[in-house]
Amino acid sequence: MAGVTNKPTKKSGLNKASAGLLAGILLLVALGYLPGWLGASGWRDLVRPAQADARQGTLRVHFIDVGQGDSILIQAQGEAMLIDGGERGQEETVIAYLKAQGVAELRYVVATHPHSDHIGGLAYGVLAAFPVREVIAPRLPESGIAVTRTYEAFLTAVNTLVQEQDTKATSAQPGQTYQLGDAVFTILGPLAASDNVNNNSVVLRLEYGAFALLLTGDAESAAETQLIERWGAALDADLMKAGHHGSNTSSTLRLLELVTPEAVVISCGAGNSYGHPHPAILDRLLSLGVQIYRTDLEGSLVFDTDGDGFWREEAA
Repeated sequence: MAGVTNKPTKKSGLNKASAGLLAGILLLVALGYLPGWLGASGWRDLVRPAQADARQGTLRVHFIDVGQGDSILIQAQGEAMLIDGGERGQEETVIAYLKAQGVAELRYVVATHPHSDHIGGLAYGVLAAFPVREVIAPRLPESGIAVTRTYEAFLTAVNTLVQEQDTKATSAQPGQTYQLGDAVFTILGPLAASDNVNNNSVVLRLEYGAFALLLTGDAESAAETQLIERWGAALDADLMKAGHHGSNTSSTLRLLELVTPEAVVISCGAGNSYGHPHPAILDRLLSLGVQIYRTDLEGSLVFDTDGDGFWREEAA
């Protein structure tokens, strides 16, 4: 095992009294696009074959190298969830990666927000490649958000799942908790609708024993301020994905000082035209003593946790 990062147990700041509440609110995204979802029934009870993922009692997090975009696979006790699917054109990369990990079904798919570098792969192949039991996405404002061709394709793909597989489509509700194997994740945001698509990103925090993971999508500083004001020290996490691919719009000092991550993963493409990650963010992380991992330099990144320490594994 490389890069072992054991640390003292942290106490969770989230209220676990809400654990086990499964969402019953249908996903009503952008302009009432899919009225058919209003009559959708619950998901079909599919058999879940054992995953060839982590050891029993271990949770595994994969940050898949999809170039300039995000795609994160989490596996726990035979269940799998996918957060985002990269840009259109990366769908085969994601599908092949998931199959190599033994994924036969996705318990959850989280589409953090409608930008194509997050939902393109989902819309154009990934959602059609696996049985999906629940899709979670943000409820978008009724105006101010352009409905792109990629977003329309995503909505169509989700509607197909709802109709053909009885997949559950759910809008992200702050405070809602979900079970993934022995892990629990909580939706923390978005806390308010915004005309800035990035600030509508689904933010979630996953707990597995004393280990915590924070994923903020492309949430920018305004959304981070809302998270800080709502959740405070409950944002504490061991491992974190840098917001917005390491852009200087995100990963504010105030947020990082609350999260106190031991390691941060930056998902971005080599030589991307946006200048991600921004030098100011790298300097900020280094000044805080945070270990930095980057998909543009290291490819896909895999971390295991036994609920206490966590460590990096070699990617498949």
